[in-house]
Amino acid sequence: MRRLIFIFFFIFVLQNYVQAIESSDRSCFRVSDISGWRALDDKNLIVWSPSKSHPYLVKLFNRCPGLKFEDTLVFKSSLWRTCSNYNDQIHTRHMPCSIKDIKEIDDEEVVELINAFKTSNDKEASENKNSE
Repeated sequence: MRRLIFIFFFIFVLQNYVQAIESSDRSCFRVSDISGWRALDDKNLIVWSPSKSHPYLVKLFNRCPGLKFEDTLVFKSSLWRTCSNYNDQIHTRHMPCSIKDIKEIDDEEVVELINAFKTSNDKEASENKNSE
């Protein structure tokens, strides 16, 4: 019986160790430290945590309708921080949206992403206008 308990304990410790190693490769931020966010479209947003000097690109699994027009987002995570974890979600007024990936980015990438998505959205709007 002691041997069985020891084996289960060892497996538990080993599993936690492997998860810790895997999560160290992922970008994470503390939910309580979020200082701002900006939706690029319905599947991508930039989150600043703990300050404007620490931006993260957050990608969602599916479209999150109306994300660009939300005033408030609720971040729900399985731990005290949000990572690229299928259990972590962003809740909007309309629905929960699962997080696919989180990547720490720099200020230069923030500007590039905002401009790229703005250009893409402008093209889409003009195509829709021309098709009417």
